[in-house]
Amino acid sequence: MTQLLKIEWLKLKHYRTFWVMTLLFALLLTVWYVLVGSGYMNAGAGGLTLIGQASSFSGLWNDLCFYASYFVIALAILMVIITTNEFQYKTHRQSVIDGWTRMQFYHAQWAVLLAISLGTTVFVFLLGIVCGLIGGIPLSTCLDNGQKLIWLFLLTVNYLGFAMTLSLFFKRSGLSIGLLMLYSMIIEFFLHLYFLLKLQTPAADLFLPLQASDDLLPLEATKLLNMAAGASYFPEPHTYALVTLAWIALYYVLGRVKLAKSDW
Repeated sequence: MTQLLKIEWLKLKHYRTFWVMTLLFALLLTVWYVLVGSGYMNAGAGGLTLIGQASSFSGLWNDLCFYASYFVIALAILMVIITTNEFQYKTHRQSVIDGWTRMQFYHAQWAVLLAISLGTTVFVFLLGIVCGLIGGIPLSTCLDNGQKLIWLFLLTVNYLGFAMTLSLFFKRSGLSIGLLMLYSMIIEFFLHLYFLLKLQTPAADLFLPLQASDDLLPLEATKLLNMAAGASYFPEPHTYALVTLAWIALYYVLGRVKLAKSDW
């Protein structure tokens, strides 16, 4: 896997779109969090805020990971571009000609996906540490509520896995990006509202591939809104985590079957 990732890195390190999209994610998240966390609203009880400056690392990870989950869509679009480029420029065929098996090519794409997800998590961690120290939060508490970073990693893998699966099936960047945006921002949004407001069953989000991981990183305000809607049962975070892992496994199987049966 490491060797496959090294080869993929040779393709990406001089690819301008890769740097533009990753820097766009980092810049948007940093600017947004700095603006929102500027302290114009006082921190709430327990160091958590609805919006504003966190007074503890527990609140900081809660807020920062939540905001990061919204900007992960930029990395999902990048994953679409990376994957569809393989088919557009026929480099997937060249890989096989050079001695790779189809599964080695497939695993190389997953290696890139996992590397981007891990890099995203590390960046958010470092950004949080810097913001926390600037805000005067003791570094000794930096692991408080640190499971939020694990949830962010799973969410990123989930979004990128969904994006890559679309790319493997449709093989065109424009179509895949359009479907990704349509589903993630419109279809799932209205299904989520229907489950919450009409059925009053937030647990139904477990059947929505992206929303299942979105529910790993709610704000306190989101929980209050769910309760106001009349919902009485909310799955625990580890339930959403297990379901997210199940969706990721499904993406892997679907992509593997598709590549094994497709005409190259």
